[in-house]
Amino acid sequence: MDNKKIILVIPYRGIGDLIFHIPLMRGLYKKYKSKIVIITNAANKAKFILKKETSIKKIIYINFQREEQIKNSYLFLKKINEFKADICVLTAPSKRLIIPLLMSNVKKKIFFKKDKIKDLSKYIISQSVNEFPYIDFKKKYNLIFKKKKIKDHVIFLSIDSHHDQNNWREDNFIKLTYKLLKYKKTKKIFINFSPTKIKKFKEIYKKFSRNKKIFFTYNKKFNEIVNLINNSSIIIGNESGPACLGASLGKNVFSIYNPKHTPNLSSKIINKKIVYFNSKKSKPEIIIKKIFKNII
Repeated sequence: MDNKKIILVIPYRGIGDLIFHIPLMRGLYKKYKSKIVIITNAANKAKFILKKETSIKKIIYINFQREEQIKNSYLFLKKINEFKADICVLTAPSKRLIIPLLMSNVKKKIFFKKDKIKDLSKYIISQSVNEFPYIDFKKKYNLIFKKKKIKDHVIFLSIDSHHDQNNWREDNFIKLTYKLLKYKKTKKIFINFSPTKIKKFKEIYKKFSRNKKIFFTYNKKFNEIVNLINNSSIIIGNESGPACLGASLGKNVFSIYNPKHTPNLSSKIINKKIVYFNSKKSKPEIIIKKIFKNII
């Protein structure tokens, strides 16, 4: 008789958020000897990021958008019930997802209320005490990618994030870029932002699009972005997916965050080398000075 459990994990929405779940998924697999089924949205690129994860059985993309909320909640419930799962871990603090899970046929349902999750990394770590004491969150959990050590100063500058209110101002990144270009060891600078935000970042594009050391990546596919991060030695930018990818690939990461909107400093779980800068506590010129001091 097969005693293996059916385990569902429904991770929070972003690329960085997905990476923080790696120890959770590997820990569940190690404990129950059962591969994990992931139900998530396409935005976090789970099928690419987790394609070599041996703990994963299947990844399913569904629509979590607010539009047609009743219909999407029903489809979500239907999808959960298909598996007749023993355990489901839902880390997204959303009523749109919690209510269907409560109505589902899952035997053990693990989720948290929104007011309990101010910090995703602390939440996952607290889980190790409550629900998952067998997971070692102090252990390094890196992505299964072939990492590259880059000796040259190749810099990946991530000036965008999912939430615009998290972003350091464009003029600050312009000042930082000028400073980096003056440094003689800087070989290349990749500047990354979403292709939908070309107008938003028109000033930085206007100033540096003709510079031979600078390459804009807004027209690159996600797998190409990961490759560029892996071929960089230093990652600088907002606390977002690229910073977390850089951390998971063992790069030197300098992450700028807005504590009002990004209280979690979760990349520390996967890379102790990451350096954080609070954009509300430190003036831009101080952050630039500290980043540059660390680089040289």
